[in-house]
Order: sequence, then C-alpha cells, then structure tokens
Amino acid sequence: MARGRSRAPADRTRPLWPFLLVAGALAVLGLALEVYLPPGAASGAAYTLLVLLGLRAPRAGYIPAAAAAATLLTILGGFIRAGEDQLPVDAINRGVTVAAVWLIAGLLARFRRAEDDTRRTLKELSDFKFALDQAAIVAITDRRGIITYANDKFCEISKYRREELLGQDHRIVNSGYHPKEFMRDLWRTIGSGRVWRGEIRNRAKDGTYYWVDTTIVPFLDERGRPYRYLAIRADITERKRAEQELRRQEALAQLGQLAAVVAHEVKNPLAGIAGAIEVIGSRLPETNPDRAVVRTILERIEALNRRLQDVLRFARPRPPQRGPVRLLPLLRETASLLERDPGLSEVRVRLEGEDARIAGDAEQLRDLFLNLLLNAAQAMEGRGEIHVRVGCARGRCTVEILDQGPGIPREIAARVFEPFFTTKSQGTGLGLAIARRVVEDHEGSIHIGSGPRGGTLVRVELPAAPLPVPAAAAGSER
Repeated sequence: MARGRSRAPADRTRPLWPFLLVAGALAVLGLALEVYLPPGAASGAAYTLLVLLGLRAPRAGYIPAAAAAATLLTILGGFIRAGEDQLPVDAINRGVTVAAVWLIAGLLARFRRAEDDTRRTLKELSDFKFALDQAAIVAITDRRGIITYANDKFCEISKYRREELLGQDHRIVNSGYHPKEFMRDLWRTIGSGRVWRGEIRNRAKDGTYYWVDTTIVPFLDERGRPYRYLAIRADITERKRAEQELRRQEALAQLGQLAAVVAHEVKNPLAGIAGAIEVIGSRLPETNPDRAVVRTILERIEALNRRLQDVLRFARPRPPQRGPVRLLPLLRETASLLERDPGLSEVRVRLEGEDARIAGDAEQLRDLFLNLLLNAAQAMEGRGEIHVRVGCARGRCTVEILDQGPGIPREIAARVFEPFFTTKSQGTGLGLAIARRVVEDHEGSIHIGSGPRGGTLVRVELPAAPLPVPAAAAGSER
C-alpha cells in the first residue's frame, strides 16, 4: 500500500533548448529594433524579456548568461547607431537598459535561490514523511481528537479503510482494555502541551487486538495551546505476546513446584480422609440425620479434589497420544454425557455437520469439548439449546459451539484464557486455560466471542487427518 517516493520538481526536468530558441528570437528582435526603429526603449524591452525567461529556465545559470548577452547586444546596438545625431540620448537609454537588465537579473537570481531553497525543503520534508510512513503508524488529529490524516500502516493494522478513519476519533479502535483514568491522563498530558508516551492496546475492525508503542506530540499555536496532535506508533503486538508467554512459563514453573507439593502433601491424604468418611457413613443407620452431614463432607472433598486435579493437569500437562479420531461420534458421546447430568436435564445439544476426521488424543479432546459444553450449559442457567456444528475445509476442521446465553462482554472475552481468571463464584479459572493448551498441543486454535444473534460462540479449529480413518480404528467410537 506504500506510495512511491516523491520526485524532484517537474520544471527541473525540462529541456533547455526551447528557452535557447526563444532567447535567440528575442536577441534577433532586439537587434532588428536597433536597426529599423528610432532609438528608444523597444529594444530594451526585448532584452528585458530575454532575461525574464530565467523565471522558467531549468538552469539557474541562464539568468546571468542572459543578462550578459543582453548587455553585449545593447553595446552592439550602440555601435550600429554610432553615426546618428542623437548619440548622447542613445547612450543614456542604453545605460538605463543595461542597469535595468542587471537589476532584474539580480532580483531573479535571488528569487530563484529562494525558490530552490523552498523546493529543497519541501523535498526533504517529503522524504522524511516517506521514511516515517514506511517505519511507523502515523495519524494526525485536530485539537478535538478527530482524525484528519491516517497513513497506510494505520489502515493496514486497524483493518479500516482510510475513508472510515477520517472524521472519526480514536475511539473507533478503542479496545476497552485501559481504565478511564489512563485515557484521562493521556489527554491531560497532551492538552497541556506536553509529549505523551506509552503502550496502548487497540482493537482492529475484525475484532482482533494489537498493541502499539505510542508517542503523541502536540503542535502549539502562538499562545502555547495545542491545535493539532501527531501520533506516531510502532506495532509491538509480538513483543507483548512474547512477554505474556514468558510470564506464563514462569508462572507454570512455580505452579509445577506447587503441584508436586499438592500431589504429595494434599491429594493423597485427602483421598484417605474421603475413604475414612465413607467408612464412617456406611456404619451409620439410614435414619441417622448425620448421614446427610457425611454426604455433604464427601461432596466438599470431591469438589476440592476436582480443583486440585485441575491444578495438577494445568501444571503438569500430559503430551497428547495421537490417534485417529472421528469428531462427530466423539461430540455425540460427549453431548450424551452432558445430557445425562441431572442438573442439566433441560439442556439439549443439536449436533450437525460432516463427519470430520482428525489425528488427536481422544481422551483429551473429549475433556476439552465436555468443558466447553458445560460452560455453555452454565451460561444458559441449565436450560436451552446448544448448537454444535462441525465443518472441514482446506485441511482444517472446525467445531463451533453456540449457546443461547446472554453472550460474553468483549473485555471478558479477551481474558477468558488467562489462568485463574473466572467470573464464576466457584471454580479455579483453569478450565479454558487447559482447553487452550489442549488445542495448541493439537496444533489448532480456539476463539471465543459473541454469536451473530446473541449468545457465546466458541470456535475450535484443528488440522484434519491427512489420511482417511479406518472404521475399526476410530478410537472415539467405543
């Protein structure tokens, strides 16, 4: 999309010979006027025009050369008319002509130098703009923040056309990630005439997010008040992603150490406690009210055990044991597990699509889709329909899970895969983090957003199996 570099002004490329032809014609005209007309200013006017051609001549050296030629022609004309009676008047006229010619030549030379300086400055500014546009995301706004200029890189990273950006303010790419105080501080800084620097997360037209290292420079009027702002940005999305991944790896290392302690010091004793409680409960008569207390204790132990299990699975992931998997039977089996849950008896799963085949770990994929279906059912508060669609194209298989819940806010959708982030009153916040890891271990991708008519849409994309899966080997159909 980048435009080519600006070229030198057009008049620098004009050929010289047309000017020399006109100059020769004016010189002949001046001499003819010297011979055939009485002494006067007619020939001086021709010589003046000869010098004035320097305004448009492609070379600045034309002006002094034309002035010198006009001087010689004026002197030559004096010799031609030397025998006439009006010699004193003619000499004065010729002196005035020569003085006028050189005065005009001096003014023209100064004008040409100023013009050359202006052209050179404009060329340098054009080169600076070209270089800046190639290296950075550039936008200019008025004092109200309305975008008046957006370069190609801004359009490219935001995925908006220039016509869609001009006339808008930067709320068009606001991701909602930064608190209001962050933006207020930005405007306070540039509104006071100071330069602001910082990192901002923006949202492109297609809903994806990107990070930019931003410098905003205010242009001040004679009263020291900003009348325009220049924003120069650099795309740092990959750097922020690498930093996030580094933080995640550091957290995982610490979590792995914690998991070893949990497995040894908590999980095993917890299993012993649960076994002892079951023995105690089995010895109580059926009519004893303490049996309800025992059941509650066992339920709490089981819930705690599930949370510990999530932590262990996240901290010590098992590499996928790949094998041939048919998605439709796997999803049908997973949906039946969900519908057999007594607390989700009013949830129905509608499954459609083609029988796509992939190479993956059937157990991990079953846990993955069960987790996503449970999230969808909980979002609908245990009643409604979950629509699951399977498709395959260009070597990629897609599973879309759409619920009838209230949908997911944009700012929450950006964080749902963060470990320990949850909006539920109960839960570890590791379910979707584990789901993303399973998908990534299968060389796929997962995205969560709002459905076209409401609800939450989860899209899982996995690579298709390179070869058809034999019916007898479909490990997910048992």
